[in-house]
Amino acid sequence: QLGMAPATLSFHLAHLSRVGLIRGQKESRFIRYTAEFPTMDELIVFLTSNCCQGEACLPKASACSTTAQGRNLKTDTNTCKEP
Repeated sequence: QLGMAPATLSFHLAHLSRVGLIRGQKESRFIRYTAEFPTMDELIVFLTSNCCQGEACLPKASACSTTAQGRNLKTDTNTCKEP
């Protein structure tokens, strides 16, 4: 469904978990991952300040509705409010 091998996805999710961008919780033989939006916001602030010359690149995750936070970015429209 995602267009990549399960081992590849697990590899990337494990790295995102190690740096605190997502959190994994073991459920039976699976790991359910959830986004760590406060950490992602901190990363966006850092990148905006240091890589985007202080210009906002994207709205904060906290400005998005719950359904928008889990949306498929390739197909959904932006439902976030500008800060």
